[in-house]
Amino acid sequence: MISLNCGNLTIEGKSIGGLATYLRVKELDLIFDLGRCPISFIGTNHVFITHFHLDHYFGLPIYVSQRWLSNIPPGEIFVPEEGIKQLQNILDSIAKLDSQQIWNYHLIPVKIGDRIPFRRNLIVHAIAVNHTIPAIGYVVCEIRDKLKPEYHGRSGSEIAKLRKAGIPITNQIELPLIAYLGDTQLVSMDTHPLLSRCQILICECTFLLPEDRQRAKKTKHFHLDSLTGLVESFNGDKIVLTHFSQRYSTHLIQQQIEQVIPDLNQRSRIELFI
Repeated sequence: MISLNCGNLTIEGKSIGGLATYLRVKELDLIFDLGRCPISFIGTNHVFITHFHLDHYFGLPIYVSQRWLSNIPPGEIFVPEEGIKQLQNILDSIAKLDSQQIWNYHLIPVKIGDRIPFRRNLIVHAIAVNHTIPAIGYVVCEIRDKLKPEYHGRSGSEIAKLRKAGIPITNQIELPLIAYLGDTQLVSMDTHPLLSRCQILICECTFLLPEDRQRAKKTKHFHLDSLTGLVESFNGDKIVLTHFSQRYSTHLIQQQIEQVIPDLNQRSRIELFI
């Protein structure tokens, strides 16, 4: 399993195109996709599934069953609404086969445009991505209270009196922390106003070579040709590239990235999840 430190967040897991993708951000108590489920992920309480290709969700039976067997309350599993009934049928069928009982779990349907509170100070925006089946990307934001401009410069005692009097002196703001796009052919910063300002953007990069362009187009996966535009349009700290095709070696991946992004300052913003 890979562990990648990006500022104050750590991304753990694995992502290989067509095989399995599962990523955990432990500090945020969340998992992005669950194509397999390491036992260390069982205690994480929030799972966000982007789409229903097996390599992105088929670790869910392990996640659900292990929590059920360990008497851990069911986690919150957010999934595209188009497939929630089929997923429930799959989980119930596996449960009956496995234990002749129905496991306790909590599926939450998600549609593009949803704003999802999932912890006291965290929310997720569900955004559109471009794949061969219905799919959703996620932008995670921290909620903070910011003093209204008209109260700037006031003393601490004045602010305390205003609060005591019940006067609203703050506005809530959303600070974009991390975005995860799952499988997508295109990445547009116009998809959501907060996307370009995330500290971390996790983006697939399945295909690299010129001869793979048509395959990328057909399967609606990201091709390395689009990386330059992504780097130029993204204003955050790090772009984490995942989901490389199994046909590429680590050396080839590194070599191709260096050729496409020769500028060292720009390339320092790119992390390879390999």
